Amino acid sequence: MFHVRLTRNLLFLMLFALVENSIAETEQLLPEQKIYTAAAFAPDGRLWRLLPSQKFVSVDYSMDHGKTFSQSVRVNPVDMPIHAWDENPPALAVDRNGRLYVLFFANDRQSSTSFFSHSDNGEQFSTPVKISSEANSWYHYQTEMLVNAADRVHFAWHDTRDRAEYKREGGGDLSIFHTAARTGKVITLPMEQRLAKNICSCCRTAMAEDINGDLVILARFVYRGNIRDHGLFKLSPDGNLNEPWRVTFDDWEIEGCPAHGPALSISTDGRYHMAWFTQGEKRSGLFYAWSDDQGKTFSAPMQIGDPEKLPGRAEVLALGNRVALVWKVFDGAKTRIEAMHSADGGLHWSAAGTVAESQSQSAHPALITDGKQIFLSWNSLDTGFLLIPIQPIPTVQQ
Repeated sequence: MFHVRLTRNLLFLMLFALVENSIAETEQLLPEQKIYTAAAFAPDGRLWRLLPSQKFVSVDYSMDHGKTFSQSVRVNPVDMPIHAWDENPPALAVDRNGRLYVLFFANDRQSSTSFFSHSDNGEQFSTPVKISSEANSWYHYQTEMLVNAADRVHFAWHDTRDRAEYKREGGGDLSIFHTAARTGKVITLPMEQRLAKNICSCCRTAMAEDINGDLVILARFVYRGNIRDHGLFKLSPDGNLNEPWRVTFDDWEIEGCPAHGPALSISTDGRYHMAWFTQGEKRSGLFYAWSDDQGKTFSAPMQIGDPEKLPGRAEVLALGNRVALVWKVFDGAKTRIEAMHSADGGLHWSAAGTVAESQSQSAHPALITDGKQIFLSWNSLDTGFLLIPIQPIPTVQQ
């Protein structure tokens, strides 16, 4: 059994090395890094899109669900060396008043420093500011942004400032830090606080708002014995932080970071929907589960996709009782985005179907909503930006 697990982990690390090489090739072949877009709907139905290039990021919008786009507007007025890759992509959010919030990464005193800018209408943006107060001293990355129903913008990121402490203790060598501010014409980010430690280095965290206003974060932790499983923790609106608790028990023992973070969405009835990847002793592959007790317990894990096709990069989004799952598969020639959906809160699911494909470099899939429908937002070199409704699932001609 040990030999099987070791072989599987070595295979995964080899595949990860191939992905890392493809990322480097992408940055050489695509200097404007156009595949790392982000998209979000405004209350008026306008689809906003964030576009990174070599020295600046810009936004444009579409009134016809991505068929045509307006002239772009630059976010940062001064050139910066923009840094974008598939595990560290930019982010875009639009609040209920139509204000835009932009998160992007640029090389500065530390590489891939996260910057924030905002706009009332997308015509002019505030001067970008560094999100971390320690951005000049410590490397921070994989920042997540969330604008909640109470008009607060939240940021959570991986930070290296406590690395020496954790090296002495053992376990993961990163922390998750957080800051949040009231939205409006002037936004001042307060001093950040540490939310969790012993975080797996390169696995993105997932962040969602509970129906009671709690900020819920799902992250891959490093547990005793170098086990890399997932834990949840919450930050209440009044600032109370609970201790993280473990929610997956796959027992993935691996000397290295899988670079494969989880996904989380919370529906309006409070049900948590979680997707994650593992190569553990107890289960291996891509999985989904739900919780009706705020993450204390979860349903039996449901395997996503065909494990022989090495599915990965799952995203999940709930819209009322409707839930959509999308993920990536690669057959050696094409990357395909597969999807399935549920109409009863994740209890029953449609058959999986291919909704998009590419023979070139591509970003990870994302799910967005206009409040009526769930869409796949995806970009690749050969297809360009795609916005595809998930329900009903369209099919790609084979």
